[in-house]
Amino acid sequence: MSNLPSVPKRKKNGFPGYTELWVRLESFLSMRSPATYSTYKGILNEWSRFLGAELGSDESAKQLTSATDLNAMAYIRWLGQQAGERPRLMRRNSGSARTTAPMKVNQAHKTKKVGLEHYQSNATIGKKLAALRRIYRMLISAGLVSTGNPFDSDKIKAPPKESGRKRPTEMVPFEKVKAIIEHSAGTSPKELHDSAILACLFGGALRRSEVAALRLADVRKSAAGTAYLYLRATKAGKDAQQALPAWAARTILRYMKERVQFGAGPSDFLFCSFRGKGGCTMTMNGISNAGIYKVFKSSCRKAGVVGFFTPHSARATAITKLLADGIPHRQVQEFSRHSSIQMVELYDKRRIGVDENVAKDLDFD
Repeated sequence: MSNLPSVPKRKKNGFPGYTELWVRLESFLSMRSPATYSTYKGILNEWSRFLGAELGSDESAKQLTSATDLNAMAYIRWLGQQAGERPRLMRRNSGSARTTAPMKVNQAHKTKKVGLEHYQSNATIGKKLAALRRIYRMLISAGLVSTGNPFDSDKIKAPPKESGRKRPTEMVPFEKVKAIIEHSAGTSPKELHDSAILACLFGGALRRSEVAALRLADVRKSAAGTAYLYLRATKAGKDAQQALPAWAARTILRYMKERVQFGAGPSDFLFCSFRGKGGCTMTMNGISNAGIYKVFKSSCRKAGVVGFFTPHSARATAITKLLADGIPHRQVQEFSRHSSIQMVELYDKRRIGVDENVAKDLDFD
């Protein structure tokens, strides 16, 4: 980041007593999923550089273990002035999703974020504070920090994450899901590939990273004949089994036959990248998260479905559809693989929107 403080040169006389700190941190982070590991490592690196030292150095160890809540307060204030993702409402006629220079929106009279700023959102700042709070809890329990948790919620109040959201997840209207899937249907390898990805997103409520990590051997059937996907190292840091509806299973199996004919084996990636003229030549390389995003957005455009929809919208749509059909929250939690039923309830609330609000029946005649 451009506004980070300059990093001092590492001193020759280090602090050998702090070696355990890096071992503890690496052990703590390695218990997380690869995506969480990368996120936490980036947050920790930013915090260390804010304190004035490069992560991994002896000076950094000294700064991390002696930080106070005053440092945390200054960090929160600094985060609120850093450039973040461009608000979705302001992307229609722009190219990049990020901006290099924060844009002030009524800054002189602004008392809270309204979701139109180019600064980091409250949700992003809250995520960073929660990550650092967990890290310091571990360090305190290991006896490496004696000054207390600088990010203790009793001392530091995180900004309201539900206020001024720049990119809330939008659900795809139920009646438009079929149109998206049908417009991507076809017999060419690329069309079979894209249809199978949509089947995983809408039929299995998979995350992008989970779709990209699938191998051919991960498409399986139970003894009773139920088709399911074996998910490896999910966001929760463990393997999982995700059942599929019949229509999604048929779509994925059709595509698998094409992959096998192309020469792919059980250990090869299920979804691959395409190269060549028109991007229609199948390769043995696995598809990226960005590639899945492009497939989803392209499918929405073909179907004429307009809105701020992402692959995660498919997951939200699938979960909410089950809730709308009256499936108990506990069963939906098994489907969504959320850690708590409270997370499922966040999707349940989305069923009651402006269309179902009692305000429509308010009349004074």
